[in-house]
Amino acid sequence: MPIPLTAYLIVAAILFAIGVYAVIAQRSAVMILMGIEVLLNAVGLNIVSFWRYVSPGDYSAQIFLIIIVTIGAVEMGVGLAIMMLLFRNRRTVQVDKYEDLQG
Repeated sequence: MPIPLTAYLIVAAILFAIGVYAVIAQRSAVMILMGIEVLLNAVGLNIVSFWRYVSPGDYSAQIFLIIIVTIGAVEMGVGLAIMMLLFRNRRTVQVDKYEDLQG
């Protein structure tokens, strides 16, 4: 018995809601970056589930998802590097302390 499309969409919606909450409610820059990563994963799950529902024999959605995950990993690496630089200069990772980035 195959899993219906609505189950995948519900899981993706829950992931998306968790990601939006993490981006909006968190003060730590690292948690905001993790929320963005969860948002990207929710979008990737939607893409793969719709693509699998429309054309079950086509595997190009998985390749597209690998690209999305790679972009997310690069985004996380660059974001963490920027956060480490800001931490060295300001001694905090709380985003409300970064009102101006003038040094």
